[in-house]
Amino acid sequence: MNKILALGMSGGVDSSMALEYLKKDWPVIVGANHVVWHGVRCSSPEVIARAADLCARENIPFYCLDVSDEFNRQVASAFVKDYLDGLTPNPCVICNRFIKFTFFYDRLKEQLIKDHIMNPDDQLYYSTGHYVRIVERAGRLYLAKAKDLSKDQSYMLYRLPQKLLSRCIFPLGDKLKADIKKEAANMGVPASSVKESQDICFIEGSYGEFIEQYSGRQFKPGFIYDMQGNRLGQHRGYIHYTIGQRKGLGLGSGPWYVTQVIPEKNCVIVGREDEQGQYSFKVRDLNWFIEPDSLKGPLSCNVRVRYNSGEHPCTVTLTPGTPPEEATAYVMLEEKTVITPGQSAVFYDGDIVLGGGIIA
Repeated sequence: MNKILALGMSGGVDSSMALEYLKKDWPVIVGANHVVWHGVRCSSPEVIARAADLCARENIPFYCLDVSDEFNRQVASAFVKDYLDGLTPNPCVICNRFIKFTFFYDRLKEQLIKDHIMNPDDQLYYSTGHYVRIVERAGRLYLAKAKDLSKDQSYMLYRLPQKLLSRCIFPLGDKLKADIKKEAANMGVPASSVKESQDICFIEGSYGEFIEQYSGRQFKPGFIYDMQGNRLGQHRGYIHYTIGQRKGLGLGSGPWYVTQVIPEKNCVIVGREDEQGQYSFKVRDLNWFIEPDSLKGPLSCNVRVRYNSGEHPCTVTLTPGTPPEEATAYVMLEEKTVITPGQSAVFYDGDIVLGGGIIA
């Protein structure tokens, strides 16, 4: 059985340097990219051509697959539905779980077998330029934070099924971005000046405009209330507001913060800074890296409730579900924290990702 490595490539500095690090140890590498949404920068002909040119210079095959239909079904439609329900979703974690590391991987493997680059019984490994590590603890693989904490993307990858980690390679996880850029410049890697992609790659413009266009709906203005029920002003459509938002409210005597969005009443609730946050919340659609036996009692750990947020000490109690995938977790925080339904809660033990889920 042969081992073949597929490297997700954009031609940017991260994927370009990932190739430099990997080609020393992997005799068979193919470059790969995917079109997730037409007409946006991340799937533009320029990006695809840049990755293809890099592969051509290195004399390795390059594949670009159109996965936009599945992306629309699994990611974009879910993103819009959640926003219409007053949630604030993070489509990147859904894309990593259902598209990048699974559907795209499977389609790519099928194509490589068809083109006789690999045999059906060969092992296809998958590598990306994500800043994250895979570590082993007591014979079990876990995601772990990157060495460069300012670039760490373990939060974005927490939904990967634990069984997939054995086929994933993350060559940048133990490196610092500053060192990578310096090394790329010294090597004359042209990608060192390419602008990095943004979080939500399939939206160029405001989320609200995208949702209106996608759904074909127009969202009427409504009223903004404080937490005591007093009408303070008018909003321009509830889909333009998310919990914790401070800017763009148009209210006097601020600052005010959005504390709740109620779609069925077309209203937005705001409060003062000390009226924000809560001490507990529930999490659904759970994915764990730890052994099931570790969840029989309360679990003490830290939790991150947004990608760019800090970590908060907490206690997690699991409520079993029938079927098991409907289990939920009750999270008790030691300090009051702003919680945004639709975002992800990711649980950590030091650098190790224990698991996580969607905030209910």
